[in-house]
Amino acid sequence: MAQEFRLPDLGEGITEGQIVRIMCQPGDTIAEDQTIMEVETDKAAVEIPSPFAGVASEILVSEGQTVAVGEVLLKIEGTNGSSSAGKSSASSNDEPKKESAPAKEQPAKAESKSPSPAASAPSSGMPATRTRASAAPAIRKLAREMGVDIDSLTGSGPGGRVLREDVESAAAGGSQSAPAMGGRASQPMPASPPPPAALAIAEPPKIEGTPGQDNWGAVIKSPLTQIRKTIARQMTKSASTIPHVTQTDEIDITLLDAMRHDLRGEDESGPRVTMMAFILRTLSHCLRTHPIFNASFDDEREEIIYKQYINIGIAVDSPRGLVVPVIRDADRLSALGLSHELRKIGQKVRDTQFGIEDLRGGTFTVTNYGAIGGIYGTPIINHPEVAILGVGRTQERLQMEDDEIQSRLMMPISLSYDHRAADGAQAARFMNDIVAHLSNPALLMIK
Repeated sequence: MAQEFRLPDLGEGITEGQIVRIMCQPGDTIAEDQTIMEVETDKAAVEIPSPFAGVASEILVSEGQTVAVGEVLLKIEGTNGSSSAGKSSASSNDEPKKESAPAKEQPAKAESKSPSPAASAPSSGMPATRTRASAAPAIRKLAREMGVDIDSLTGSGPGGRVLREDVESAAAGGSQSAPAMGGRASQPMPASPPPPAALAIAEPPKIEGTPGQDNWGAVIKSPLTQIRKTIARQMTKSASTIPHVTQTDEIDITLLDAMRHDLRGEDESGPRVTMMAFILRTLSHCLRTHPIFNASFDDEREEIIYKQYINIGIAVDSPRGLVVPVIRDADRLSALGLSHELRKIGQKVRDTQFGIEDLRGGTFTVTNYGAIGGIYGTPIINHPEVAILGVGRTQERLQMEDDEIQSRLMMPISLSYDHRAADGAQAARFMNDIVAHLSNPALLMIK
C-alpha cells in the first residue's frame, strides 16, 4: 500500500513552502532518511528526507510550486525494509517492470552527466541519479543564476565540495583556487591570492524574471522567492505592530580586545575566542538581570511572557537572505563554548545546511551589521521578541584618558526595543550593564 509523503511542519506561523528541487523520479528506490526534495521556506532552503523506505510511485508536485503544510508531495510504495526484488514478488506483473526499468537505465544517466571529481559515490540504497557535484542548495541556485554548470566544477572545499567562490570564479572565466576570503583553514592558500569575490565577478548576476517595459525603459519583473515573502511578512508585521524605539551607545573594548589576544598568545596556540562570543556571554548575564528584554509581548491577551530560558538568535546574511539561527541555552555556555557555537552556525549558513529547528525558539536577537559596514543602525525587532541589539563597526579613536591622549578601541551598539513592554529608563539601565561588562573584562570572569 502506498504511503503518502506530506510536507511537514515548517515552523512557527509558517503554512507553506516552495518546491525548489525534486531529487527523485517515479520508479526510483527511496532509502529511509534519503533526501528527496528541497523546499524553500522560513528563510531557509531545507532538504527534506523521507521518513520511510520504498519505491516512488507517484510525484504530485512540480518544481517552483507552492504547497501547504500537510499537502501530499509524493506517494511511496512501502517495502518494509525489504529490497525492491522482495516487492516484486508480491506485486502484479506490471509493477516489477516499472521498478526494474529505471534500475537498468540509471547507469546510463550517470554516465551522461560528465561526473565531477568532487562527486562522491552514492550510498547504499541511493539511486544512481543522485551522483553529482557536492554542493549546498544555495550554491546550486547561485550556479543556475550565473549560468555555470556546477557538475563540471572541481570544488575547493573539504572533500571536493563546491563553494561559492568556485562558482563566482567560473562565472568570471577564471581558474578555480582556494578562496582568498572566507575560506576554511584546512585549505592551502594559492601563491597569488585571487581578488575578493565581489571584484572577481566580471558581469552583474543574471536576474530571473519576465522582461517588460515601463514608461522609462526596460524592466524585469521578478516574483518573490518564498524566503523573501517570509522576510517581507515578518518585517511588515514587526514594523506595523511594534512601537520601535532605538537607543545607541558605544563601548570601550580596548581591555577586552587585549585580553582576547593574550588568551590567543603570540604563537596563536591558545583558545580562539571571538568578540561576538564575549558579547553573547555578556547578554546572557544581562538578560537574567533585565528579564523584560528576554520576553515577548502578547497584544491579544495583553500580557508579557517572561522566558525562563535564554536562546539568542544571530542574524546572518546567507546566500538566500537574512536568517536567524538560534544558540539555545546560551547562558549555560562559556565564552569559548559560544565561540564554538558561532563557528558551527557560520558553517551551516555558508553551506545552507541549517534546518527549521535551528531558527526556532529565540528570545533575543543580535545583528552584527558592523562586520559588513556601518556604525549605527535601527534594527527591526524579530517579532514576537521584545528587543534586538545591533553591533556596529569597531573603530580606533583618540580620547582623553588620565589627562593623556590615548588610542582606544570603540564599539558602537544600538538597542531597538518594544516600547509597549519596556521604557527608556529600563533600556538605559540594560545598555549601561552591557557597556560596563564589555569595557571591564574582569566582570565577565566573575559572573
